[in-house]
Amino acid sequence: MSEQPPAHGGAEGRGTALVTGGSRGLGAAIARQLASTGWHTVICGRDRERLTAAVRRGADAGVILHPAQADVTDEKSVAALFEWLAGNAPPLGLCVNNAGSNFSRRLVSVREQPDGPPLLSAHPLEDFERVVTALLTGTFLVGRHAAQTMLATGTPGAIVNISSTVRHGAYGQSAYCAAKSGVEALTRTWATELGEYGIRVSAVAPGVIDGEALRRRSAASERHAAYMADLQRHVPLRRWCDEQDVAEAVAFAASNPSVTGTVLEVDGGGLPARVLPPADRTPKDPTPHPRTAVVAADLPQKAENSA
Repeated sequence: MSEQPPAHGGAEGRGTALVTGGSRGLGAAIARQLASTGWHTVICGRDRERLTAAVRRGADAGVILHPAQADVTDEKSVAALFEWLAGNAPPLGLCVNNAGSNFSRRLVSVREQPDGPPLLSAHPLEDFERVVTALLTGTFLVGRHAAQTMLATGTPGAIVNISSTVRHGAYGQSAYCAAKSGVEALTRTWATELGEYGIRVSAVAPGVIDGEALRRRSAASERHAAYMADLQRHVPLRRWCDEQDVAEAVAFAASNPSVTGTVLEVDGGGLPARVLPPADRTPKDPTPHPRTAVVAADLPQKAENSA
């Protein structure tokens, strides 16, 4: 499963930290941060080439990352991952559930037409299920095995789940918000169940992350770039967080002995659910059309997929 045999013990003997979705983006930043503070850090992902590239980037940054190929949405794959960890790495002390994907979609998209009824496009079930499976089911499967491993070895540790500041609701994010809200529920539930065994469970909720995925989408769409610039003006700090901000919050949650059952917000003060157009903009005709046309859903706008 690993492309290189890991050496036992971190620089400070902190044990093993597993980071799912650790081959790029936020997951890779979290992994580098943990490795730099003494964790024997294992990054998990589905794509072997991306894992290899992440290990190389880690080495360039002066840290050692150990790759493990697995699919967090597949129960057998997750079980095999933890079997491999048991035989090839120090005792598990930290599990970071970061893997996931997102497809932005309104529940029902309405496309106005100048000479006819609006076209209606419904949120596809398969997109909803794909996001929820990656974000929520994946967190459940990996978190369950991590807790079982810590309990079996009698090793107190921590589980840190990556949630989102938009878990309370955001425009065009039915699947993502539902899944991330579920991640928060799992976090608080597990904290109450596992606390007596010395296992802490918390979550970190980033806002918009100023990373490669955001810059790529903004470069590809002037409309997206303009909307995000408008959205940023509604953030109290008037800035996005970056991957390092989130990585440091994860490291804090992992190491502070009194942090459990809570969600750390790393979002510059919060985001509105939607940026509304100016009040002086001419509203649409509220008169309902006698009929509407139902069309197939538009192609989803794919965000960062780190599963």
